[in-house]
Amino acid sequence: MDAGTRIDKRPARRRPIELTSLIDVIFLLLLFFMLASTFSHYQALPLSGGGETANAATAAVRPALLRVHGEGRMDLNAQPVSADDLTARLEKLKQNEIERVAISSGGKANVRDVVSAMDAVEKIGLSSILVGGK
Repeated sequence: MDAGTRIDKRPARRRPIELTSLIDVIFLLLLFFMLASTFSHYQALPLSGGGETANAATAAVRPALLRVHGEGRMDLNAQPVSADDLTARLEKLKQNEIERVAISSGGKANVRDVVSAMDAVEKIGLSSILVGGK
């Protein structure tokens, strides 16, 4: 090789970005989010408009309210009730044609208290709606 010969480096060729791997990643993300999401149906309380006929209709449909405060304390329709007397009070409600009981948990209520209240409601044959709590 001569001292005058110059060796030129070839310019680096850019490789084009392949879209096949990008499409695979997007498909996998789509599949993940479809499988990870849940489609739940939430229960709804029936609502009606105003008027005297509506008040009579909603009075028959209106659920009883059972508040679970925790530490064994409960209220059924704003009346204190013990866990032992709960079954008898719920049977009276069923005789008065109440079909639903809305269960609300207080700040100190634990899961065991709420589940035992739900079990008592189901044992009588009423349907329960878990309203939630603090």
